[in-house]
Amino acid sequence: MSSALVIEGGGLRGLYGAGVVDFFAQKKLSFQTLIGVSMGACNLSNFISKQPWRNFAVPFRFIDDRRYLSYARWLCGGDLFGMKFVFETVPLCIDIFDFETFSMRENRFFIVATECESGEAAYFDKFDTREDFAQILKASCSLPFAAKKVSYGGKTFLDGGISDPIPLHFAQKQGARKIVFILTQPKNYRKSAVKFALFARLFYPAALVKTLKNRHENYNKTVLEINELEEKGEIFVIRPSVPLPAARVERDRKKLKATYEQGFLDAQERYEDLMRYLKR
Repeated sequence: MSSALVIEGGGLRGLYGAGVVDFFAQKKLSFQTLIGVSMGACNLSNFISKQPWRNFAVPFRFIDDRRYLSYARWLCGGDLFGMKFVFETVPLCIDIFDFETFSMRENRFFIVATECESGEAAYFDKFDTREDFAQILKASCSLPFAAKKVSYGGKTFLDGGISDPIPLHFAQKQGARKIVFILTQPKNYRKSAVKFALFARLFYPAALVKTLKNRHENYNKTVLEINELEEKGEIFVIRPSVPLPAARVERDRKKLKATYEQGFLDAQERYEDLMRYLKR
């Protein structure tokens, strides 16, 4: 039976998804289709390469390293997160990403990014070279106002969470009969409007500004739809059972670890229900 796994982002709050994915890897779960947004795409990349520990190990190790995260660099016009360090130096030279194993995957893997000129979501599933893959993953994780636009294929991109933070409809179009979602907010969470939408006009195309302005409405509408489908038993959702301690940008290692552990624990507690859903 065809199945799909969808993981939303959330910056370092995405370590919750890392905990869930680590549990899935230990149980040797597999899905025919994988769809990741921002940090969710990173989690799935390491899940595919059979290195799920990297999802937690890399940020936990480098969170105090200025090459990884620097407010000073950001205030001087650079990226808040060191994108070159995170997506090139670390996977190539420090904590090696197994691109060969990743390339041998049999499932479909989509990374969601936002095309800047149109403000629309782009779904990438072709990663012919390590450089292409790194650039697409970087684009999916490039937060507005905190990272520079990423160029790829003659276009520019930013974080996938701007245009399609929880790609429910895209997942449904892939034909999977069973869809599992890993979300990084509690069930009652609703997103607020972007505070700097008007400020965005100074930096971004009009279409992207419009998408930013409407992002909270689209997000909240999707969450309501997910809740309805979950109640009907048509999809399966793993989300934080308690508010997560880590913020989108978090430097407290205790909070990072607790967020990861909460994901692992929630996945463990929902495992039997998940198996019943997948086998039904």
